[in-house]
Amino acid sequence: MRNLFKRVSLKPSIYPPYFNNKDDFNKCLECEDKPCIKACDEGIIHIENEKPIIKFTNRGCTFCDECANVCELDVLKLENKKEKLNCELIINPQKCMAWNQTICFSCQDVCIDRAIDFYGMFNPVINEEKCTSCGFCVGICPSNAIEVQIKGIK
Repeated sequence: MRNLFKRVSLKPSIYPPYFNNKDDFNKCLECEDKPCIKACDEGIIHIENEKPIIKFTNRGCTFCDECANVCELDVLKLENKKEKLNCELIINPQKCMAWNQTICFSCQDVCIDRAIDFYGMFNPVINEEKCTSCGFCVGICPSNAIEVQIKGIK
């Protein structure tokens, strides 16, 4: 009985930014080839419980549209493209090297949206208006100070 609960992931996930409704991902169960994985040049789309999710390791989402272009079941569609992933990125000052008086601009250097503002040489803050939650800063941070908070979706 324990193994049954191990297979079911109840934790929220980050989804590619091209879906209309979370329930649409149930169609992914019918997809055998999972072309969205192969289409992602960044290698951040993974399958969990037969559905595509995004995992930030060393890369992030460029919003390139390729996963939507190859989706055969219309789960991911260009017309549903979102400007931001279903998560929020937050810098934890206790873990951040810059907040702890060590010069580090890793997150700012890799940010394609130019959404990380530094106050002085230290104290980086993510500008929520500019940030698309692409995730490039997450994997590059040498102290794992950038935390991902997943937002609830329909």
